[in-house]
Amino acid sequence: MPTSSQFQEYQKIIANPDKIEKLARLDFLNPDGSVAFVLDNQYKPLHSKDGGSRAFLQDGSLSVSLQNGQRRKASITLENLDGEFDYNVNKRWFGQQIRLSMGVRLLSTGEAYYLPQGVFYIDSPSLGWHPTSRQAQYSLTDKWAYLDGSLFGNLLNTYEILEGENIFYAMQQILRQSRFTQRLTTNPSEMIDSIQPIFTDYFNNRTTVSNGKVYTNDITPYTVRVEQGETYAAILEELNSIIAGWIGYDSTGALTVMPSEDDIDDQTKPVLWDFSKNSKTFLGFEETVNLGETYNDVSIVGESLNDGASPVGRAINDDPMSDTAVSRIGRKSYTESADGYYTQAQCEALAAFKLKRMTVVQKSVTFTCSQMFHLQENNLVTVVRSDKEGSPVERHLIQSFTMPLGQTNTGSITATSVTDYPNVTIIGALD
Repeated sequence: MPTSSQFQEYQKIIANPDKIEKLARLDFLNPDGSVAFVLDNQYKPLHSKDGGSRAFLQDGSLSVSLQNGQRRKASITLENLDGEFDYNVNKRWFGQQIRLSMGVRLLSTGEAYYLPQGVFYIDSPSLGWHPTSRQAQYSLTDKWAYLDGSLFGNLLNTYEILEGENIFYAMQQILRQSRFTQRLTTNPSEMIDSIQPIFTDYFNNRTTVSNGKVYTNDITPYTVRVEQGETYAAILEELNSIIAGWIGYDSTGALTVMPSEDDIDDQTKPVLWDFSKNSKTFLGFEETVNLGETYNDVSIVGESLNDGASPVGRAINDDPMSDTAVSRIGRKSYTESADGYYTQAQCEALAAFKLKRMTVVQKSVTFTCSQMFHLQENNLVTVVRSDKEGSPVERHLIQSFTMPLGQTNTGSITATSVTDYPNVTIIGALD
């Protein structure tokens, strides 16, 4: 495992991009998650003493977006010198998992320092054969593709999760379904995903009272039913809507579920990089104001369960210090409804979360930067605005980023401006 001193050296290296020896590696995984073989970006001479394939990772890019569901995509180009990476049943085929890592060569020890970038499946491969070269190009998509039907397919039968079941246990049971029978299996090599998921403990021992009834927050309040022909992703998305969470695969290839209620204050999130005009990593940025994406009045309407009452949560930005308060720009309303929202407290929490996103998303910034490999969505970068009076330090929340796999070319980070969360009014009715 990387040490803190290694990470500190890595940070110093990427701060001087002219001295980086860029490393990229593909781990081709066995069905149980172990490594079958490794391919990196190092050219192998014809008479290499290492033996094995002479193929190497030539080029490509990684794209990551903060959203529920699929977050990570990559495109890779392999110099397929000996045809080892042709896409056919005897070589690389359906279900092949690939773990991508990128990093640098440490100057102090000469060691390779890698950071994980995701675990993927091959989608839409293409092969090229020319007089002077032979290439394999793979489009990669993260493991959500085996849940949303794009690579695995749809459900053969109706899938039910009964009222009163633990939501996170039900999610894990979905991952343990067999890719061959669509039934539970104990064989890791057959599971849709054998990697242990990362679930929030935010909801442990939490309860909500609605209309005199006590709900345990991590227990299904009704029977979740997904019909034949739907997907496992549809089940996970409905379960996730019950807790109003963030769900998707992280850079290590683990399914993660985090609460939106605990994602209100961006000021406490880690700052992953500090940009300034004079830093070698900063190549400029473009700022866009997205007026159509700004709202200051958000309502979440739930569906009734058995008592006929529909819970409602509403959050309004009426802070006179906020640039997007109702008193400044008028009322811009947004309403959302879903059957997964079943208590007023849940609706209010989700309304506050969405208002926070929608009332500060009016400014979108795209940084052009040198290559860096420790970025994570939903964390911060800062920039010293020396073009403004007083050179203020502005904080931006990472929404997406793209990094090249090759030695050259630059990366980009798309982020939204972070301001102090406005004082809001939360009410439980639409009027």
